[in-house]
Amino acid sequence: MRFFSAAAPGVRPLTMEPSFEKLLVRLVDAGVQFVVVGDFAVTLHGYVRLTEDVVILIARTPENLARLLGTLADYGEGFARELSPEDFPDEEGAIRIVEESEQSQIDIFTRMTGQRFTDLIADAGEFPLSGRIIRFASKAALIRLKSASLRDKDRLDVAALRQLLDNPRAFD
Repeated sequence: MRFFSAAAPGVRPLTMEPSFEKLLVRLVDAGVQFVVVGDFAVTLHGYVRLTEDVVILIARTPENLARLLGTLADYGEGFARELSPEDFPDEEGAIRIVEESEQSQIDIFTRMTGQRFTDLIADAGEFPLSGRIIRFASKAALIRLKSASLRDKDRLDVAALRQLLDNPRAFD
């Protein structure tokens, strides 16, 4: 498990696994349209989580898929070179890329619990990272995404996010 911590953006400095930072910076620099979801986004709202991956929801356009695949083609061992835009259908489920040399994995969704990039980006939060802006799912969006899950940790996340809606400093 990897650890990083954050409170509400701008309140405390973000401490992040270097491989996660490298990956997110590369995606932003390439102009990939994405929003961070999953445990990482929950942590950014102030409920610190352990995670082994970065989970993103991408805009499923031909241009964005080309930018994504071009960016990931030379990341780590370059396993993403084997992917094509057809590997990213408009359906539930993730593509997982594990890069041993970068000690990271990324789960990429085009749709998650019926939600698409356009559904999440409007109220997404932002945090600065190495001079870039990273967008992450709002508390309300994460509650929608995680409420349908049967995993205990997602149910705990939903409870924590609801508590944070009432009191943004609940876990300080």
